[in-house]
Amino acid sequence: MSLSTTQTPTPNGGPDADVLPPLTPSEADRSCRWPVLALLVMGATWLLPAGVLAMLASIKVHAPGFLAGCAHLTYGRVQPAAWNAFVYGFASQVGLALAVWLTCRLSRAPLAGGRAIIVAALFWNVGVKIGMLSILFGSSTGVETLEFPQAASITMFVAYLIIAAWAGVTFHQRRERAVYVTQWYLLAALFGFPWFYAAANLLAVFAPVRGVLQAAVQAWYAQNLSVLWLGSLGLGSLFYFVPKLTGLPIPSRNLAVFGFWTLVLFGGFGGLQRYSGGPFPSWMLSASVVGGVLMLVPVLAAALNLLPILRRRSEITPAHPALRFLKFAAGSYFLGSLLSVLTSFPSLRLATQFTLATTAVDQLLLQGFAGMALLGGFYFLLPVLAGRELPSPALVRVHFRCAAGGVLLLFVTLGVGGLAHGAAMNDAAVPFINVVKRYLPFVGTASLANLILLAGDVALTINLIWLLARVCRESCLPAVKALLQPIPAEVKA
Repeated sequence: MSLSTTQTPTPNGGPDADVLPPLTPSEADRSCRWPVLALLVMGATWLLPAGVLAMLASIKVHAPGFLAGCAHLTYGRVQPAAWNAFVYGFASQVGLALAVWLTCRLSRAPLAGGRAIIVAALFWNVGVKIGMLSILFGSSTGVETLEFPQAASITMFVAYLIIAAWAGVTFHQRRERAVYVTQWYLLAALFGFPWFYAAANLLAVFAPVRGVLQAAVQAWYAQNLSVLWLGSLGLGSLFYFVPKLTGLPIPSRNLAVFGFWTLVLFGGFGGLQRYSGGPFPSWMLSASVVGGVLMLVPVLAAALNLLPILRRRSEITPAHPALRFLKFAAGSYFLGSLLSVLTSFPSLRLATQFTLATTAVDQLLLQGFAGMALLGGFYFLLPVLAGRELPSPALVRVHFRCAAGGVLLLFVTLGVGGLAHGAAMNDAAVPFINVVKRYLPFVGTASLANLILLAGDVALTINLIWLLARVCRESCLPAVKALLQPIPAEVKA
């Protein structure tokens, strides 16, 4: 990554006399500390509820009688609740925290609108809670990936606009004129999300289009959410933290530029191929297949830039715990994206469509790539802004092993089960009940994988609560004691 020449004020009222000096990294961190910490902590608190709900949903697939007496915990409610808690509660908030911090850090300018960002983060969480309660109480919209009702989506949309607007102002006021690879991906995510989130809610929820076009809108939104929102946040995290933690530069800036623009151009076209065979116009399905296949271009560009760094870590920089999460995220991204491209071809899609194999790839990209990349940024950033290391490095290792093991077990189990599932579905001689029995052992093993993931979420929650308690004890309690001390007599006089 190249650096531009630092601009400094010129003496005697020259043309650049009003240019402010760039902030040091510590000064930039202080300017955005509380807004970013608020987003990080509130985002991390959603990871455990998401894991619990995902565990319940997984059990109900092969044991539908489990908690059958509670209407709020049926599979049709806990499964979308788990997905929304992970995507909007955890991933989006941690991603916004990283986007705000990296914008401030790389711009070398103070964060604008810090208090407004904190208030907006609170309202974002209010919107997520309204949406989660609506799903669990049976008042969701019924549109996959857009289950939150109008009150929740409007609240979240307004809160997001406030956060993204102040991040944009900070970038506009940057004192480092060079724009890094990470900033490209973050800007694409920040400016892309409100567009497709508003358009999808308008066309599928507020004023829904007619007939099968609703499914097309939903598929388009799910693709953009995966590629241009979570994908851009994850790649932005990788392109910043991997070179920083390894001490090695990105091999090719031009290749990074090419990969970014091809991702922006082709990323939003895919998604509809998973509904192949449905009553859609042929050109829409063909465009989706072509867009899905062309996604191989930005994936290969990112691989050529990141894999050489990951293979030869610099011995100058000691290994950071976050680097494990980032390495796993990079591998998941390349494998998951390659499988998504392969399943776009009709011959392979016949064996995987509407099977567990599709879920396996989705989970690899969602939890293996986006989740692990954001967790890597979380574990790097939290100690920096909190001013102290995490209380238990052992819990960080436990979390990584549980997260990596759970994702791998989930992917392998659902992938193999999906192939067996697809083979049974495509065999006309196999009765439907035998098709169901064919994949039951695999979804049972998937529950074990979700249990392992949940154990990792518990480890993170314990570490976070421990850290917050230590910060409160060391910083807040002395201030409270000082306020409660009686005023000396001589001062009163």
